[in-house]
Amino acid sequence: MQRFVNAQDLADALNRLRLADPMWAEGGFRVGGRWLEIDPEASDHLAARMLGCDVETARQRNDTEARWLVAGGVGVFYTDRRGWQPAASELVNAFSDGGVTDDEDATESPDLIAQ
Repeated sequence: MQRFVNAQDLADALNRLRLADPMWAEGGFRVGGRWLEIDPEASDHLAARMLGCDVETARQRNDTEARWLVAGGVGVFYTDRRGWQPAASELVNAFSDGGVTDDEDATESPDLIAQ
């Protein structure tokens, strides 16, 4: 599957978002002119792979910490020192469906658009 947005684009867009931005509650993000749907199941699988634990444990930890995210078929993770960073594609490819659209009605927040 061809990716329209890469993990670095998503990480950069998330790093520009303010914590109070309502976009965090919208279920996705606009990056590079495309709407990327958050995939909660893939996000939990990414957490499990990165943490080396089962999916249920990873889900509980991700619900608490929100440090692993898959949207639009690309994955990122959060660190206190460096913010959002791209996850290796091989950690995401096995369980993500993409989730990229050209939704014209999606948010236009300039904080979400990777340049």
